[in-house]
Amino acid sequence: MIFEGKIKLRVPGSRVWDFLLDIDQFTSCMPGLENVTKIDDRSFDGVIGATVGPISGKFNFRSTIVESTPPKELKVRIEGTDSVTGSKISANVSATLNQTIDGHTELSYRADVEIKGRIAILGDMIMRATSSVLLDEFTRRLQNRLEGDETAV
Repeated sequence: MIFEGKIKLRVPGSRVWDFLLDIDQFTSCMPGLENVTKIDDRSFDGVIGATVGPISGKFNFRSTIVESTPPKELKVRIEGTDSVTGSKISANVSATLNQTIDGHTELSYRADVEIKGRIAILGDMIMRATSSVLLDEFTRRLQNRLEGDETAV
């Protein structure tokens, strides 16, 4: 599955870049995230809870920055396993920051996600709907954190 989109942020690109690289700040925007452990400056382990249709699970994952061009582009590899169903997830995620005319930032993202196992059996439509809800919540939290309304997170 491919997920693509753009998030408009009313802050300069340098602030967005610093936020993306601060694991505590960035992960505070991720719905369902239960635990994060920083391994080094380029990788962290985590646990995220997810429900897809009638199946719930907890994915143990490792996220690693594989390429970084500050303050413009970031590429990340994510691999994980669901502790309940044994389903596997892998994703290549890229984020690109573009400065807008008004000094704000447009964050473009693309995630190529592959899921194998019991959760994948549920089908593309259910997984896309669930992912859409999570992406919307992530976007709301990111905008609130970066644009100053931290009470809304």
